Amino acid sequence: MPATFESLGIKFLYPDNWTITNRSAEEGIDGVTFDLPSGGFFSLERARNLSSNEELIDAIQAGIAKEYGEVERTNVDVPGAIAGERTVDFQFYYLDLIIISRLMLARINDLKFVIQMQAESRDFDANEMVFQAILKQIRPE
Repeated sequence: MPATFESLGIKFLYPDNWTITNRSAEEGIDGVTFDLPSGGFFSLERARNLSSNEELIDAIQAGIAKEYGEVERTNVDVPGAIAGERTVDFQFYYLDLIIISRLMLARINDLKFVIQMQAESRDFDANEMVFQAILKQIRPE
């Protein structure tokens, strides 16, 4: 059975075997991360700053590069997903694995969200339909 997420001004269903980790107020981030059983994650946070989309994407890419080294970046068109978004895929190596980190910037009910889906490439492919199903049914709370 799917579980229901209702917080941050949005609502959606997600697999009940995903583990939720809420961010603490001390982190200064209004968001949540869902850990997948296979090791990947699905993360949502409300963007509080007024940075442009490009500045936000560049900052996230720089953070990944600092942690993992070289990062490839590709613009992605995700059909049927949240309107008004910007989507970018980052690919990088961790150990001997290729990691895909999809970053979406979206407006939902006049709130700007940063949505990130990340997993090893085979796990990402295996979960991509689940990610898409979640994105299609995110609604204001």
